[in-house]
Amino acid sequence: MKTHYLYSIPCVALTCALAGCSDDNKNSSGKPDQDAAASTPAAAIDLSKPVTADLVAKRAERLGIAALFPREMSMVGGIYDIPGMIKGFQGLNMFKTWGACEVDVEEEDESIAISGEDGDEVVVKEDLSEITVKKVDSPVIDAMVGFGPGWAAWLDSAQGAFGSMGQNQMESMLDMYTLFSSFSSGAQGTPEALSARTSVMMNRTFKTLAQWAALVDLRPSQDKTAPVMVAAKLTPDALAQVQSALKDANLPEDMELHGIVSLYDKTYNGLACKVAEVDCKKLRAKIEEHLKDVYSENSITPETREQINEALKRLDDSKLYAVVGFVNDTLVGFVTTNPELQVHVAASPQDSVVARPDFNMADGQLQYPAYGLCFADKALMQAALKSDIAMYKGYLTGLKQVMEFLGKEWKVADMAPALSSLDSIQGNILGFYDKIARNATPVSWYSWQNQGVHLEIAMYPMDCYKLDAPTAMNSVRPGADAVLYWSGAVNHETVDMYYSLIGDVSQIVWDYANAYIADPKNKVSDQVRMAAPMIQMARPTIEELWKAQKLAWNGMTGAGAYVVDMKGAPNPMLQNVPSPRFSLVYEIKDRAALAQAWQKVIDASKTIVPLVSQGKMTELPAPKATTEGDVTTYDYQCPMGPDLNPVVSVSDSRWALSMPKAFGDEVLKESMKAPGQVAPMEFQLNLVPVRDALKSAADGNKDIQKATKALDVITSDITGIHATGYKAGDGRDVYHIHILSAGK
Repeated sequence: MKTHYLYSIPCVALTCALAGCSDDNKNSSGKPDQDAAASTPAAAIDLSKPVTADLVAKRAERLGIAALFPREMSMVGGIYDIPGMIKGFQGLNMFKTWGACEVDVEEEDESIAISGEDGDEVVVKEDLSEITVKKVDSPVIDAMVGFGPGWAAWLDSAQGAFGSMGQNQMESMLDMYTLFSSFSSGAQGTPEALSARTSVMMNRTFKTLAQWAALVDLRPSQDKTAPVMVAAKLTPDALAQVQSALKDANLPEDMELHGIVSLYDKTYNGLACKVAEVDCKKLRAKIEEHLKDVYSENSITPETREQINEALKRLDDSKLYAVVGFVNDTLVGFVTTNPELQVHVAASPQDSVVARPDFNMADGQLQYPAYGLCFADKALMQAALKSDIAMYKGYLTGLKQVMEFLGKEWKVADMAPALSSLDSIQGNILGFYDKIARNATPVSWYSWQNQGVHLEIAMYPMDCYKLDAPTAMNSVRPGADAVLYWSGAVNHETVDMYYSLIGDVSQIVWDYANAYIADPKNKVSDQVRMAAPMIQMARPTIEELWKAQKLAWNGMTGAGAYVVDMKGAPNPMLQNVPSPRFSLVYEIKDRAALAQAWQKVIDASKTIVPLVSQGKMTELPAPKATTEGDVTTYDYQCPMGPDLNPVVSVSDSRWALSMPKAFGDEVLKESMKAPGQVAPMEFQLNLVPVRDALKSAADGNKDIQKATKALDVITSDITGIHATGYKAGDGRDVYHIHILSAGK
């Protein structure tokens, strides 16, 4: 007997990805080319031009409860057809077998047969034991939450608090390190010293709380839209239960909120509501009562206490209401400080968020069942990105303090290079975020179901990929048997930034780790202490290899393609599984730079090879070079056979790493063609060829049989993923992801 964890990792990941698939289109077989319509560039957003009445009506019909949210909402997000999602989730073979993962079965009897199509189907194993998958019902059909326009201004005002929070977190880590070091060394010091350190940590926590409390303003707002609104379309039974519960709702006398919160009925702007009103003066008294106990047990500084007291004083002029009402079968709720002004739903779809010009949620796909959406306007996104900048500034400021402290503690000989690297990291990260914030746009995520699950994301330019137009590398197309495929153009500036970040982080880790290891008082294994001097000796060589990689990358344009399939011959070294074939090809802009980079590798190998070979070799053997036309191929002739022999091919305009050579030659020829009408960036994962390749070698091999069973179950639900990226007419980056359902 043994515990049988079937398909655990791929099953969990892929099941979650396809959880939204219902039974509507189970008999379809999704293909990547079906995403072509979804990859059509969207028209530019014209904020001065109203959305046509027909499109508003179409959005309102498909998106339902979204049409209840007032036009001024800065952000809305929600999910649709929750019962259908649950049913689809439970109908997945992956879910049913996953439910059987922890059942003890005999070694020789591990296969599972699936039967049933409904939510309460039975999983039957070959030993005839049964596992019933219980049906789960959701009282909510559709659900959505919205945030009003005041949040953008609040985020702008909170940037100082975000910065302080980031810095305080780093300083708290330093406090924890100091305490841990004291305990682990046995030198805990006097109780007074320990109490003082604990007091510092507690004060820092309360200082952060005081900063956030200063930003809480519950005085009645004059915004016409509630800061928070929710809507939930309920099933008939759930609707009746909720209405009945709210009708007689009351707070028990023994509840702590009794006397602070009062419940009553009232109508706002034609909407009959149940209201929970918070008496903010009584709330202040309750908070102050609890704070007395906290202050008596902790030494909080007078400055922090004063900040908290000033925030609490505002509660005397504050109002807070939670309001609930019904629009037909939909429950609507509001958190507000001014219900007379803010408690209302959109009078019509034309007055709702779906009529906004910047609310363009993949409008061409509205004929399909919607599963979820999220929309945030430009003002909110810009404020959120600025808050990220403030947070990172705080983190990096605090990190500098940590590094200065640890540098002295660990006796780092020269902290200047590491601190200089930290300044470089700060410049890169903050510069990257600042550029994004300046180019902020509305952001929309929209998901729907059509032969699988689609997700389309339209967002501000990240500049990670060049999405304006296809490159020559997009002419490399995946065949029907391709397992993995990618084509696109990486932005050089972004890659240079990543190279810089990795180099800077390496500098810091290198200097501080060496100092820590060198100190005999630190607990480090003997193996690490022995390896450290060797690594230190190899550091110049490693740095040269890093420079060689950057130099080689600078010789490329950034446009490339990658293809993997399983069409090689069965290989005894792979237990007779067909050999994988792959080719990674990039466009060259400077062949001389590649030659210089390779020379650096050769020079570095003269140091590394003798160490690795323990003196048996002095340098890398020269590869066998062959030239066909303008393509020179370098072959190290690995001893694993021609099917598992990678080669490098270089021409004036292409660089490729391939296995075997013949497959690389095919891809190189494809890369020389015109790209055609394809997406500037494309990704594809196809699990079916992997499954079929394993099946061909499964006889008599239990490990391969298990992997084949796992893929059999996975591919009975989904066959893979297809994704594209392109630049929309409004300048936003658009990414379309299609999880392909299996044909039944």
